[in-house]
Amino acid sequence: MNDKIFLSFGPFTITWYALFILTGVVVAYELSQRTMKKWKYSSSVLEDYVIPMMFFGILGARIYYVIFEWDYYSLHLEEIIKIWHGGLAIHGGLIAGILFSLYYFKKKKVSIYRMMDCILPNVMIAQAFGRWGNFMNQEAFGGVVSESFIDHFPDFIKNKMYINGQYHHPTFLYESALNVIGFILIYCIRKRGLKKQGDAGFLYCIWYGMIRFFIEGLRTDSLMLGPVRIAQLVSLLLVLIGVLGLCGIGYKYEKPVVLFDLDGTLQDSKQMIFETFVQVFKERKLDIQLSQEELNSFFGPTLEESFGKYFKEEEIEEIIERYQQINLDLHYTMLKEIDHATELLETLKKDGYHLGIVSNKRIKAVELGVQVNHFEPYFDVLLGKEDLPIPKPSGTGLIEACSRMNVSRDNVIYVGDAKSDILSAKDVAMISVGFSKDEDRIEQMNQANPDYIIRDLRDLISICKEKRTWNDTSIW
Repeated sequence: MNDKIFLSFGPFTITWYALFILTGVVVAYELSQRTMKKWKYSSSVLEDYVIPMMFFGILGARIYYVIFEWDYYSLHLEEIIKIWHGGLAIHGGLIAGILFSLYYFKKKKVSIYRMMDCILPNVMIAQAFGRWGNFMNQEAFGGVVSESFIDHFPDFIKNKMYINGQYHHPTFLYESALNVIGFILIYCIRKRGLKKQGDAGFLYCIWYGMIRFFIEGLRTDSLMLGPVRIAQLVSLLLVLIGVLGLCGIGYKYEKPVVLFDLDGTLQDSKQMIFETFVQVFKERKLDIQLSQEELNSFFGPTLEESFGKYFKEEEIEEIIERYQQINLDLHYTMLKEIDHATELLETLKKDGYHLGIVSNKRIKAVELGVQVNHFEPYFDVLLGKEDLPIPKPSGTGLIEACSRMNVSRDNVIYVGDAKSDILSAKDVAMISVGFSKDEDRIEQMNQANPDYIIRDLRDLISICKEKRTWNDTSIW
C-alpha cells in the first residue's frame, strides 16, 4: 500500500500531501473570515479571493521550485505538472500570493496593510498543516541524526524519518511547531492592539523569516544558487522587510475619510427639536408634560423609537409625518451652526479630506440643514435615515457612505455627539470622535470608550494630521 495516498477510488487518488495543504487553506480562510465578519466586511471579499489565491500561490510555489531544480526538470518535463509528487517552495507561493493580493485588494479598494494583518498570521497555520504533507512525502527533512536522538520522537515520526538507511532531523516538525507558536504570539500581540495597519503582517515576516533561516540550515534538500541557500537569502529579506515595516520606514500613512453626524455635531438643532416635539405633543392633546430629561432622550434614537414610547404603533407613521412638517418649517428660524463648524469644514476640505454626513434624520431634513447652514460645498455625500441599511448604532451607514464616495473604508473617522455615534464607529472598527460641550453627554459617550473626546470642533484638525492608522486595531 502506498502510504502517500489518503484515499483511492478507481483511477482517482487523493494524497495526504494535497489533503494537508487544502486543510491548511480552509483553516486559514475560516480564521480570516471570522475577523472580516467582526470588521463588518462582506463575506464575498474573501470568498472571491481564496480560490484564485490558491491557484496563483500553488503556481508560484511550483514555478519557483522548478526554476531552481531546472537541471532535473529539463530532463523530465513531464514531471513539472506533477505537484502531487511534492516540490512546492513556500517562498515562491508567498511571492505569487503577495503580487495577486496587491492587485486584488487594490481593485476592491481595501487596504493591503489591513489584509496583511487579517490574513498573514493565519497563513502560519496553513504552513503548519502543509509541513505534515512534506512528512507524508518524506521530503523537506534534515541531516542525519543518531537513533538515540530520534528516539525522543513518537514512533510514527521515527519510522518516517528513516530514509535511505539513516535517520534524519524531522525539520518538517520543527517548522510546523514554530509556525503554531508564531501564530499564537502574533495573535496575542494583535489582540492588545497594533500601532498601525500592517504590523501583524510585518511580525509574520520577521517570525517566519527567522525560523525558516534556522531550519533551512538543517535541511539537505535546499534550493541553491551557487554556494548560497536561496531560502535563507529570501528569509533574510523577509526579516528586513518586517523590521523596516514595524519601524515605519517607507510606510505610507493615509489621510482619513471624515464622516460627521449632523445634529449636535455640526448644527445646533437642540432647541428646534425640543420645540418640534413640544408642538407635536400639544397637537395630539396628550396629557403629558415632557420633562427636560425626556426631551434630551430624543437625541440619538430614531423617531420611531422615540414616539413608540408614547403612541400606538398604528399612529406613529402619521405622527412622524406631522413632526417632519413642523420641523422643516422651524429650520429657517431656529437652526444655527455649531461654533467653528464652517471653519473646520473649510480647513479639512482645503487640505484634501473626503467629507460626508451620516445621520439618523430623514434625508430631506439633512439636506435642508446643510442648505440653511451653507455646508453644501464641503460634502461628498449626505446620508439620512432612508439611506442607511440599518439605523445607528449600526455602523452599516458608515460603510454605505464610503461606498458612495468610492473610497476605502479602512481609514475613517466618525464624529458625533451621542453614545450611538461612538457605537456606530466601533461596530465597523472605525475611529470614533465624540464632540460635545455638555458634560452629561460626554459622560454618556465615555461609556462607549471613544478614541477621542473633543470640546471644540477645531481640535479635530490636529487629530486628522496625526500619523496613525485610522481604524480600531483592537477589534479582532
